[in-house]
Amino acid sequence: MTTEPGRGLAVLTYHGFAPRRSLTATEPAWFAETLSALTAAGFHGVDLADWVARGRPDEPDGFALAFDDGLASVLRVADVVARHQVPATVFVVTDRVGLDNAWPGQPSGVMREALLGWKELDSLASLGFTIAAHGRTHRPLTNCDPAGLDDELRGARDAIEQRLGRPCQLLAYPYGSVSPRVRTAASKYFAGAFGTRLGHADGMRHAFDLARIDAYYLDTRQALDALVRDRWRGYLRWRRTLRAVRHEASRVVSLGRSTA
Repeated sequence: MTTEPGRGLAVLTYHGFAPRRSLTATEPAWFAETLSALTAAGFHGVDLADWVARGRPDEPDGFALAFDDGLASVLRVADVVARHQVPATVFVVTDRVGLDNAWPGQPSGVMREALLGWKELDSLASLGFTIAAHGRTHRPLTNCDPAGLDDELRGARDAIEQRLGRPCQLLAYPYGSVSPRVRTAASKYFAGAFGTRLGHADGMRHAFDLARIDAYYLDTRQALDALVRDRWRGYLRWRRTLRAVRHEASRVVSLGRSTA
């Protein structure tokens, strides 16, 4: 593996787990194979909160695990995470804890799933999982007025700290919705925040605009081999290009419809 400077940290981000893959679900067996391949290749798990506190140094042989939304299906892989002794962070929607993911704005194609309850979150924290914030309601934070934004951020942090008795230092923006105003507000309550920008998190960017790698981009043997063999940066550039092309095509189609 290379020790190329500027590598940052690969933050592998998952949502749910199911027997069949989908846009938001990973097969537990594939997740286990991914961790086995990374640890066998000499990669080590990195605790996200500790990494941010240390100034976000380059971790060329490190990776971090993140689970967005706090879906109950995370329990299907908790033993795998514990067995490999990899630090993991679960970003939870505090007003929905113990309910389901049918929050306002949820795309109709996303399957309704149960969310972890506070007792389950406490059990995961006891196993070494970090519990962090994903807002109170999963609202896009850029749509909030100042009072609503403060309530989403402070309210989520306080709920986690009061219910679990542990510090909540990190935030993941719902839908990756972020702006300079949102970053400034987040910095009042957290040490760092993550969006959906595709890439390695590093110390060069704003601490409240940290990149991650969604599990969707790690769902093939080709992608896993690229990560293990340290050809991941080239692979990510290719995927970013494809994503930009799809986004532009979608924008053009929408514009055409609005002017028709």
